[in-house]
Amino acid sequence: MADNIKTFATPCHGGLRSNLDPLTQGSQMPGSGLSMINYEPALQGGYRRIDGYANTYGTVPGASATAVLGVFVSSDINSGIFACRAPTTGNNYFHYWNGTGWTTPATSGSPTMSGVTRVRFNDYNWGTPKLIMTDGINPAATWDGTTYTQITHTAAPSAPTVSENFSNHMFLASDPTEPHNLYFSAPVDETNFSPSAGAGVINLGFKVVQLKSFRNTLYIFGTNQIKRLTGSSAADFRLESVTNSLGCLAADSVIEFNADLLFLSPDGIRPISATDRIGDIEIATVSKPIQTLFDQFSATEDMTDVTILPIRRKSQFRLFFPDKESLGIIGALRLSGLGQGGASFEFSQLIGIDVYCGSSGYIGDEEFIVHGDSTGKVFRQESGESFDGVAIFSLFQTPYVYMDDPLVRKTFYGVTTYLRSEGTVQVGAGVSFDYGDTDIEVASNYEFSSAGAAAFYGTATYDTTDIYDGNPSPVKKISITGSGNSVSVRYVTTEVQPSHTVQALAFEYGLADRR
Repeated sequence: MADNIKTFATPCHGGLRSNLDPLTQGSQMPGSGLSMINYEPALQGGYRRIDGYANTYGTVPGASATAVLGVFVSSDINSGIFACRAPTTGNNYFHYWNGTGWTTPATSGSPTMSGVTRVRFNDYNWGTPKLIMTDGINPAATWDGTTYTQITHTAAPSAPTVSENFSNHMFLASDPTEPHNLYFSAPVDETNFSPSAGAGVINLGFKVVQLKSFRNTLYIFGTNQIKRLTGSSAADFRLESVTNSLGCLAADSVIEFNADLLFLSPDGIRPISATDRIGDIEIATVSKPIQTLFDQFSATEDMTDVTILPIRRKSQFRLFFPDKESLGIIGALRLSGLGQGGASFEFSQLIGIDVYCGSSGYIGDEEFIVHGDSTGKVFRQESGESFDGVAIFSLFQTPYVYMDDPLVRKTFYGVTTYLRSEGTVQVGAGVSFDYGDTDIEVASNYEFSSAGAAAFYGTATYDTTDIYDGNPSPVKKISITGSGNSVSVRYVTTEVQPSHTVQALAFEYGLADRR
């Protein structure tokens, strides 16, 4: 009997795929994901359960039952973390973290939060590091670490929604009363919009969604158009069209990632880079492997209310909707394989994080990923083993693999999981056959533990239950009983516990008959 037992092994790579038929996925991408929730493509290979988040920054001062309207990470001003929330009384909506709590500066100019749904930040440095804030209701305002100043020049827009520093001019746009106009300030003077000083306004012919400076070019995103501005002053600014048939859905989806710009278009995530080109700009969709998910989002979610945050140290971005019950997206660049060269995107889904607004950036050499929620709290992501005390649900299900022939029945004896653990974890495993055929008896659910695996330096305490001489990549084998033409394994966790990575798996099976 032992001579008839065969092994089918696969590393875990490829990420979530929704664009493949079951036979192609089961044969050509057996290590990809049929379902992946709260697992990320891991830097060490395989799929890692994501880290948690913690309420590191407490609750921003403000009116009860109101959301955080904006958060920002900027390393050169104050302690680097900023937030906005509608005040209980008065007009002091802006706050910065002082290391132990929130400081609330006086905000001159009587700004109102009535009608404000989002406050957006940018930082710049023309000799003094500053922030600029826009909200679509009030004049733009700056903060230099000490003083809040509204930009109330008579030629400036009265209520811009977005801003960007480009060629030492401050650009403001998307004022609700004049959505087609792009304003720029005098050189190195964000408060002066006088044409005689070198300021000006450009009618773009479409409503501006977002502005982003990238590679000596200012990209201007509309819902159905993209233009770009080059030059250094009013005398030589040049406006060109990138495309008149494609645009950006959400202002907070435009990010710089891996030396490209990414943005959310109607058909998924697209880059602006410099290889496959429309004219001389690449805007090919990078999210084709999960295209059907974006089709579902269009039917069920408000696509204009998306926040995308880069996690640079992981070459990863995360797409969030404000409702924590909505499924978001994780996208990560990973090497295509040994000897193959190049890198490609792998995807997963995430759930359980209420991101009303977010920001990421470095303070010193440490990356901070923060988000504000609908109740006024500010959290730090990539922190801890839970979602602020709530266990992280995670799910990874393999495709239905059929070992070369989808019409030959197999008897399955065991599945071995190659696991990288970061402490003691409990993982549930379930096995199903033939694409979930209800007429086939399903094998029992199983559970295995990584107890005895090595503790990671800095997360364990000497002489406790953590073990320093264990195996950080334990191999866990479970015996299974069942037969079918194809088989899939599902891994689930529901405990507050350290992260783990499913790196590879192997099935033991024997060939039966053709039916």
